[in-house]
Amino acid sequence: MKLRQRHAPMPLDLSVAIGLLWGHLNTGQFEQAYRLGRVCRRIWPEEDRLALLQAYAQVELFDGPDEDTKAVLARAGGCPDWTAVLARRCGAGV
Repeated sequence: MKLRQRHAPMPLDLSVAIGLLWGHLNTGQFEQAYRLGRVCRRIWPEEDRLALLQAYAQVELFDGPDEDTKAVLARAGGCPDWTAVLARRCGAGV
């Protein structure tokens, strides 16, 4: 029996970048996560998962996500649950 793939395969370097970002966020290293997220978004500008993780770091460090990240959050492909978490974290609508 052959197992069906659930998700499209992701390049290893992108997977590592997402894992590092997630690790920084989980340990409360928001400044490092924000810096890493900015660099990663230059390498993968269309990668929404990186933008969503960076947005969390922005909310923790600043008043909320920047305009670029707000656009990603507003897109149809954005994650409404994650946007709701960010809105609660910054105390207003994102």
